[in-house]
Amino acid sequence: MLEHILVADVGGTNARFALAASPQVGRNELSQSLSLPTRDYSGLVPAVNAYLDQISGLKPTRACIAVACPVWADNVCLTNNHWSFSVLDVRRTLGLEHLLVVNDFKALAAGVPYLDVDERVQIGAGLPVAGRPLSVIGPGTGLGVATIACHGSGHLVVDGEGGHVGFAPGNEREMEILRLLGRRYGRVSTERILSGEGLGVLHKALAEIDSVRVDDFDARDIVGKANAGTCQRCLDSIEIFCSILGSFAGDTALTMSSQGGVYIGGGIVPRIAKLLEKSPFRQRFEDKGRMVDFIKDVPTYLITTDHAALAGAASLLRADT
Repeated sequence: MLEHILVADVGGTNARFALAASPQVGRNELSQSLSLPTRDYSGLVPAVNAYLDQISGLKPTRACIAVACPVWADNVCLTNNHWSFSVLDVRRTLGLEHLLVVNDFKALAAGVPYLDVDERVQIGAGLPVAGRPLSVIGPGTGLGVATIACHGSGHLVVDGEGGHVGFAPGNEREMEILRLLGRRYGRVSTERILSGEGLGVLHKALAEIDSVRVDDFDARDIVGKANAGTCQRCLDSIEIFCSILGSFAGDTALTMSSQGGVYIGGGIVPRIAKLLEKSPFRQRFEDKGRMVDFIKDVPTYLITTDHAALAGAASLLRADT
């Protein structure tokens, strides 16, 4: 009888669940997908139970939960929402034989090899070099980073907290942003700007620098008005957001020698795909001085499916058992 395993991708805003068939060769086939707002649940177990109530009596005995925070011990505290839990307690409470908890971008990176050609869009030029590392970054509720490298006959996935590195301005306009935010927050991480909340912070900072008043827009407002072309200041904010993203993606590629490519996920960028293609993203990605000959050949891709991390979670669980 075919076994199904539970996979989940838990971020600051949403928790996505699905079942994956096991054993499975090649691409992970997912079913019974459901996304739940984290704000509606007091923690992981109530959200999992809400999902299990909707999958027709199926009760998986193995699970992989990907979470938006560092994972190195039994106690897990999400960075950008109120959930925290003990891995051991969750396994016992849910009656699971095996529970693997991993960083969400580790799962996303593990899912990249399973992407179909229509689940990614290349931004700019470049060709991947077979056997070389590839990196995955993504602004959502936070800013995630992970890298995947060939290892023997398989892959080695390394997650990190690269989104919390210091923000590095690329021009005078961005220096002004850093100075303003530095006075407000002290240290300014890249996630302070390249995230959902960060887009709103950036929009207000630009208005303050220009001495103009703007409405109190959040990321959803800014993205919607920019896509509709109804707010020039929102368009300007998105352009600078994409420029900073390009610089950060290029820095990640240099740091990890990501000649296999840099993939962009997260909840924000797929919603501004057309604006990203028209933005200085790729120009800023390649603007690396003496390293331009290296970086110009590194391809950049936008992940266009929201199930890659779930497929990656399934592959990580199979490798762990």
